[in-house]
Amino acid sequence: TEGFDLFKDSFYHRLENQFRGAPEEIARRLRVYLPDVEAAWLRSGKLPAMDIGCGRGEWLGLLKSHGIAGFGIDTNAAQIEEAKEAGLDVRLGDALQALADQEDNSLSVITAHHLIEHLPFDAVAWITREAGRVLAPGGLLLFETPNTRNVLVGATTFHTDPTHLKPMPEQVMGVLFETAGFDPVDIRGLNPHERFNEFLGKPDFNDELAFLMFGPQDLAILGTKPKDA
Repeated sequence: TEGFDLFKDSFYHRLENQFRGAPEEIARRLRVYLPDVEAAWLRSGKLPAMDIGCGRGEWLGLLKSHGIAGFGIDTNAAQIEEAKEAGLDVRLGDALQALADQEDNSLSVITAHHLIEHLPFDAVAWITREAGRVLAPGGLLLFETPNTRNVLVGATTFHTDPTHLKPMPEQVMGVLFETAGFDPVDIRGLNPHERFNEFLGKPDFNDELAFLMFGPQDLAILGTKPKDA
């Protein structure tokens, strides 16, 4: 069993390296979140950040380069080893248990990039509610997930990863964050297809169809814990 687990970890690490993108490219895309995260970090007392499902550690490395202390949790031993070699604070373990172990109001930021689509909805809901306990007032919860409203994502690239369980659309995630008490909740579409502007500019191509086919490929959900919470 242990040998098969290591085999699966190695497979997934190789799959990400081939199809998700080079670490440098992923870090470049993630820079878009720095203003929101830095603001949350400052207003909640410069407490640490926690990255759930940290993978190779691109996001943690970006935070570190901007002076924000953070640690990550992942179940993939191969990816944890790579992140450790990069000098990052990462730990092998279960994300839900790691979150449950955190003290009340102890973190500034909790992030999960391309994790929630791998989990049953009950686990996603539990993480969202528990983040409301662990984050300090003014802290930020950030999820990024594939935007399956984009037809190409929903029909093709979402299924490239065999560990994806189901999409987490913006309607569901918005109501979930509101139910957990986050306010404001901001939902953004990010990373359109490289040919998006080309098709958007075609006079004989419908704009709505351009968005459905080539629009944002990722969905970001950002929720702030109110100061009076």
